[in-house]
Amino acid sequence: MPSRLLARRPVLAAVLAVRGCRAVYAVTFGLDGEALAAADGNGRTYLWDTAGGLAASFAHPGSQGVIGVAFDPDGDLLAAADGNGRAYLWDLVSGELARTFSPRRSRGLNDVAFGLGGDLLAAAGDGHVYLWDVVGGTIAGTYVIPASPTVYAVAFGPGGDVLAAACGNGWVYLWDVASRGLAGAFAGPGSRGVNGVAFSPAGDVLAAADGNGCTYLWKLSTQPA
Repeated sequence: MPSRLLARRPVLAAVLAVRGCRAVYAVTFGLDGEALAAADGNGRTYLWDTAGGLAASFAHPGSQGVIGVAFDPDGDLLAAADGNGRAYLWDLVSGELARTFSPRRSRGLNDVAFGLGGDLLAAAGDGHVYLWDVVGGTIAGTYVIPASPTVYAVAFGPGGDVLAAACGNGWVYLWDVASRGLAGAFAGPGSRGVNGVAFSPAGDVLAAADGNGCTYLWKLSTQPA
């Protein structure tokens, strides 16, 4: 039986565009579904009110293109990963830049994700995953990816206790956030690099989007070790 969402032909509801927009690399909805953030290759992050148009535009200093965006769980902060190697944290209440996270020697960031109720921010970069304390603005951990020049995406498990990284070497790595220790690693047959990663709502299945045209689903144990 077809999904009710697909039972009818989709209808184009809106086209969100601004002059000077070069390429949109990532989009994400806020939890209420009314706010939509877009990462643009021209060095700006756009915030759209899906009912009323453009709500804000945030310019990244020295940007080399915005690659990834993420809302914090409260919807008050918006994080953006930039090709210049920095992650920017925008305060959506004041419209001001709240923090800039700058990993040492980073050549570019591809994705960001919030964890632990918004207290942690993870960023995927050039063979590393960086973890920051959002409130303190300090580095909380750095994960070095074995034999991978690029990390394309990061995702926290539903409980915030596990962090996954999708890597150009064809592997997905899992870390225990509390201990900062490696909890597991997975690679699909014939993998050509993992471009995206996501946990199921229950946290017991990990999905990986692979460059070989496959999506791999890994069954994870939910039992304590």
